[in-house]
Amino acid sequence: MRLLICAVLLAASCAPALAASCTSRIAYVQRIIDKDVKTGFVDKKVHDDMGRDLAAATQACNAGNDARADQIISATQSRHGYPVR
Repeated sequence: MRLLICAVLLAASCAPALAASCTSRIAYVQRIIDKDVKTGFVDKKVHDDMGRDLAAATQACNAGNDARADQIISATQSRHGYPVR
């Protein structure tokens, strides 16, 4: 019983950190593409396409589906030639 309680408490304490990880990754990629469009590294259309994908990733992240959010982010980075971290 104590082990179960510890496991539940550990999972609950990690949940905000997991949500923060997908939101921080989305913010990181958004900062990069914002900078790249300002410097002319990418076209506005590419920026807008990636922005739509990041909006979908944000929805998945907010719904608690971190794996789906990461999948969307990785796919859009790969599709547009950005290294996936």
